[in-house]
Amino acid sequence: MKKYIAILLIMILIQPITFAAGMKSTMNKVMDSWIGENIDTVINSWGYPSSEKEIAGKKLYYWTKSSYVITSNQYGVYGGESTCNRILEVDKNNTVVKWQWEGNSCPSTYIFSGKKLVNPNNNPWKKKSEL
Repeated sequence: MKKYIAILLIMILIQPITFAAGMKSTMNKVMDSWIGENIDTVINSWGYPSSEKEIAGKKLYYWTKSSYVITSNQYGVYGGESTCNRILEVDKNNTVVKWQWEGNSCPSTYIFSGKKLVNPNNNPWKKKSEL
């Protein structure tokens, strides 16, 4: 019996780690899909950026999403900030050359929400023959 409880406990502890790894993997693929693409194509897919800045000679486009989430159950009320921030750097030809993302509510799987963010011309989840 102790063996089964130990296995169950390990599975419960590993789940958040697996979820975080899945989010990182998915978002990295999403962001990688835009390398080499013109920023206008990204804007056509993602919508207008929240802001754009020039920092240290680099042109950066920011998409920021933040909200406060409140949930409750029989044990209490819980709240926290939900964020997903994406930054793309473009070169002098407006081609995406680098990216960065951070947050706790970015897509964790392509199936559920990455479809809207991934480059349809360079989808890492599709076979090259399908593109």
